Amino acid sequence: MEKKPVNLLELSDSQKTKFLEKTRAYLQQRIEEERYYKSISPSSLEKDNPGSKFSLATKGQQEMSSLKNTIERLKNLKAEKKKLLLEIEELKKTADSKATTLESEIAALREEVKSLKILLGQE
Repeated sequence: MEKKPVNLLELSDSQKTKFLEKTRAYLQQRIEEERYYKSISPSSLEKDNPGSKFSLATKGQQEMSSLKNTIERLKNLKAEKKKLLLEIEELKKTADSKATTLESEIAALREEVKSLKILLGQE
């Protein structure tokens, strides 16, 4: 997945919606991967391959390194998930603020139209 810097404030509402949808899908994928990795245990691997000589003790550093890498990946993914969730919350607040501002502007325009109609005697 290519990373491009994006100024979220410059995006249209539809672009923000698409961004949030893609972010949600990405996070869901990461959560599913994390669940999968959590479901794998050395004992389950031994049950799946009873003839193999798989053992963390006999495989040595390679398996421990792989396990450490996986754990580190999971930590990084959790941190990224937290960061993205915070960013989503900020985007929601920004969208709500913009909607409120737009509602106020529309109300003011309605009042102006009403006043102009009264002045022109078109009521």
